[in-house]
Amino acid sequence: MKAIFEKYLPPGLAVRLSQLESQTAVARATLGDELRHELAACAAYIPSRLVHSHLAHPQPGRISGHLWHGSLVFADLSGFTEFCEKLSVLGKQGAEEVSGVVNRLFNALVADVLAYHGELLKFGGDALTAFFDAETLGLDHASAATLAALAMQASMAGFAALETRAGTFRLRLRVGVHSGQVFAAEVGSSHHIELVVTGADVNLVARAQKYAAPGEVIISSQTADLLREATLTARHDGFYQVTALPDITCSPPPRPFSTTVSNGTEDLESLALRVAALRPYLVYRLPRRYLGDSAAEIGEFRPVSVLFANFCDFSSLLTRFGEDMDLAAAALNAYFRRIQAAVHHYGGIVNKVDMYIHGDKLMALFGAPSANENDPLRAVSCAFDLDTALEEANTEIAALIPPAPAALPSEAIPRLKQRIGINTGTVFAGRVGGGRRYEYTVMGPAVNLSFRLMEAASEGVILLSPATRAEVSRFVAVIDQTPIAIKGVADPIVPAHALKEHGGPISLGPTSLPQVPLIGRDAEFSRLLKNAREALQGIGRVLAIVGEAGTGKTRLTEELVRTW
Repeated sequence: MKAIFEKYLPPGLAVRLSQLESQTAVARATLGDELRHELAACAAYIPSRLVHSHLAHPQPGRISGHLWHGSLVFADLSGFTEFCEKLSVLGKQGAEEVSGVVNRLFNALVADVLAYHGELLKFGGDALTAFFDAETLGLDHASAATLAALAMQASMAGFAALETRAGTFRLRLRVGVHSGQVFAAEVGSSHHIELVVTGADVNLVARAQKYAAPGEVIISSQTADLLREATLTARHDGFYQVTALPDITCSPPPRPFSTTVSNGTEDLESLALRVAALRPYLVYRLPRRYLGDSAAEIGEFRPVSVLFANFCDFSSLLTRFGEDMDLAAAALNAYFRRIQAAVHHYGGIVNKVDMYIHGDKLMALFGAPSANENDPLRAVSCAFDLDTALEEANTEIAALIPPAPAALPSEAIPRLKQRIGINTGTVFAGRVGGGRRYEYTVMGPAVNLSFRLMEAASEGVILLSPATRAEVSRFVAVIDQTPIAIKGVADPIVPAHALKEHGGPISLGPTSLPQVPLIGRDAEFSRLLKNAREALQGIGRVLAIVGEAGTGKTRLTEELVRTW
């Protein structure tokens, strides 16, 4: 148990849990309150079915796969790019307005999902994914999903004329609904676990959403077949626009989970084990300010390099694993864990893995929630490493696929492919949501441009925006491409194909400098180290390091972090 706590919990909690037997009743009560707060804070970022699963049977670091049967809703916000772009020039005031609108919108849409017993899976950027489970809703799952989608469109009336300091804006929603079977995999490592929903049926709901115009709900023929008395209009390739559907009665929603336990040793360790199981689902190294009750309700505009990678076609691999969904999850993880390790190596985070019309798309951030030197260069260097990661993953996946029965002809093993787009610019970043669910996300034109570059890239190609190209061209060989028109961008842009790094490994800032001994600060360093150890034992205090510029304040704190 101690090893698990040290691996998954903040150091201060892990140390105090190791000293439970010697703690006073007051200290135990304080620790219990902190664990309950930590559990609730983590749970707010995680789909409820995963929370309940780990509360019942906590398994820190679980990698698993399951088939879910039901209906998916995929909603995409239009009008938000211009809204975010215009308000970004207002600095903090603009960030306050964007935060207020996003949180109000998020709460309204999530309320519509929950009213019909749906489950929010992801809210990232300007898109939302929800699932309506056939196991709990029975044959009504398609009706519940469609009614929730129509309710979401009705809620958008409150965002049709947003008065702001930068003018009046209209936000609209494009929604797709599809019913079928979803492969849900928990993949990653102890650093971060991501829920990935994928498969052919997931690609279909993305296609339904693409066919929807702003203000419309488009459903697949599979969903239409499950509805009663729906008002439908035929659209593209077996999809329909739905405008009306009789309401259904849903049973009361399930109660929120409870964390009420005593402060005995076994109960506190059990509570800590549940915290350890949930923490990996948070964004990697998410600053603790986002876990508080106020948790930086105001987002911020900050420079970020955004990397989108489209990988496909995992759906064709799924059929090769039969009913062994854990093995299928292991195959998906062969790709994801390598991609994630490369992103983390260069100081970035995997912010989300989401559906796409062809395969799936992964978004990595360099510069949010924490910035590094040379974030654009880090993003491009990471993209080069992703090519190697892909080849290694395909080799491991091929070894995992069970051999075909002797009576059947052997087939070539499908190989994953990828294409990448990278852009650098100012994004809105922060915690969005409220009530029972939050997400850390980024939004804005810079995010959309990265996605569009990914769409424009060919298989195996890394496309850079002009902004990213300008930041890295001294270090990376590039070839300018033919100008392309990008949705949401007034003029055509000239993307650059990133080919390779010039020379050897690229220096990524102070982390690549050789370590030299700290001289002349033994007394100060010893005091810092002593207070850091006491803080981990529950005796905290604030220390101020004061000195003239250039006297070594930063060097002293770097040595503490490195030593610790």
